[in-house]
Amino acid sequence: MADVLRATYDLTCDATEVEGFSKDIAYEQTVEVPESLVPPEIRDRVVGKIQSITPISESPAAFRTVIDYPASHIGGQWPQLLNLIYGNISLKKNIRLTGLEFPDSFLSTIYGPNYGIDGIRKRLGVYGRPLLSTALKPYGSKPEVFAEMAKKFALGGGDLIKDDHNLHEDSFDDFTRRALMCRDAVLEAEKTTGRPTLYFPNVMAPVEELERALAFLHREGFFGILISPFAVGLDMFRYLVEKYPICYMAHPSFTGAHFFDDRHGIAHGVFLGTMFRMLGADVSIFPNYGGRFSFTRQDCHDICDRLREPLGDLASAFPAPAGGMKFDNIPTMSADFGVETVYLIGGALIGYSSDLTESTQAFMAKVREHFNERLEDPDEGFVSACELPSAKAAGVVVNHLPFNEFRWEGRESEAYKDSSSDLPFKNVSRCELIGKHGENTAYDLRYFEIGPGGFSSLEKHNHTHTVICVRGEGVLMLGDERIELKHLDTAYVKPMQVHQLRNESDEPFGFFCIVDHERDQPVKP
Repeated sequence: MADVLRATYDLTCDATEVEGFSKDIAYEQTVEVPESLVPPEIRDRVVGKIQSITPISESPAAFRTVIDYPASHIGGQWPQLLNLIYGNISLKKNIRLTGLEFPDSFLSTIYGPNYGIDGIRKRLGVYGRPLLSTALKPYGSKPEVFAEMAKKFALGGGDLIKDDHNLHEDSFDDFTRRALMCRDAVLEAEKTTGRPTLYFPNVMAPVEELERALAFLHREGFFGILISPFAVGLDMFRYLVEKYPICYMAHPSFTGAHFFDDRHGIAHGVFLGTMFRMLGADVSIFPNYGGRFSFTRQDCHDICDRLREPLGDLASAFPAPAGGMKFDNIPTMSADFGVETVYLIGGALIGYSSDLTESTQAFMAKVREHFNERLEDPDEGFVSACELPSAKAAGVVVNHLPFNEFRWEGRESEAYKDSSSDLPFKNVSRCELIGKHGENTAYDLRYFEIGPGGFSSLEKHNHTHTVICVRGEGVLMLGDERIELKHLDTAYVKPMQVHQLRNESDEPFGFFCIVDHERDQPVKP
């Protein structure tokens, strides 16, 4: 299609109002002023263009309006995309976003799922049938209980096991302890079964802790996580997907307000299908019809279709119907959703038998009745799309600014530390070059500059430093040892070694510093 974003809206209004209603959307979502105040040149170039208006219902009267927006309005940014398609009009009534078509220029910038259906199947070596998943419940149980549940499910031959979406800990140490216990329990079961089960810990944390959790899980080799994109923020979810190339199971928590009124909001398939997939969901969880939620059969099919349909070069994602599903639902689910599906069955599976291994085996046998399972060797060496050479995973070049000594394009100098720090320092600036701008690194590369007479904090910490002098001359204090640094001299500071950098000259002293991306806070000697 042309270089436009095409949005489809269902409007509940009278026939005499629909043309004005549609025009109001086109102007509200772009220029936000009445038509009479828009110069012709801006109207032609900026305002959304109505492509069609079609009746879809007589009682109540409803119409389908298709509007094209210039792709340039997106700006390559997800927050702006959301603002364009459903920003101000979300505050009005009787407008439901039911369809999106994206230009190739935008799709080519989207990562989408890191693994998708093909990648998950390749890691498991399971083909020809839906995957079986369950959740660690109930919240409040001890970590040892969850680990034992994970092991029993894996011994029963289950494919995916996730934390419940409300499972969290107050401390990072408690989170890592439980996650490792459950992961190790699943790996122990694999020694018996000879087949992998993939464990997805839930990551629900404040923004400042999210990356710490993802970096830990990625470093420890976890295959994927459970995350609630709308709760943590849609663009934050997108950022994490692109930076940490693991598998993401997306939970629909907090999205329900968009579906409550079928005359307003964003259609189920657009939100939990198209948008979640584009943001990076490898598996999208949604309430199956007939369970304890209000989704209809058509809502569920729409989500499934949009997760699997061709969309640029994005990988297809697994739909995961859930919510009150029981043993007897499996035949209907098999007919409704087909092979490329994850059956997420919680309480009914856990409570089917007093032994979770037996329960899992029973549910797996029921699934196999309806499909021809094919097993292959799991591919543990499979890497995600984000780790493969591609235009989307291109490297980052930080250009040095000409005629501006030791400054880089797009990288601003900032304060060395908070002025209220209890670790004294003087006349020091810092510039983050690589590691803090979305690059998938285990380290941070920074440039520090100390002015004449200045000094860094006298401190120690568990992480290491590598210091490379690139401007002027300086002094590195390592405990009581004094080391003079000249151009391209390189120094290593070991863990818990008391150190300080000083400038005793009349010229600036600048150095590159390499540290762990995830690191502890400095403390006084």
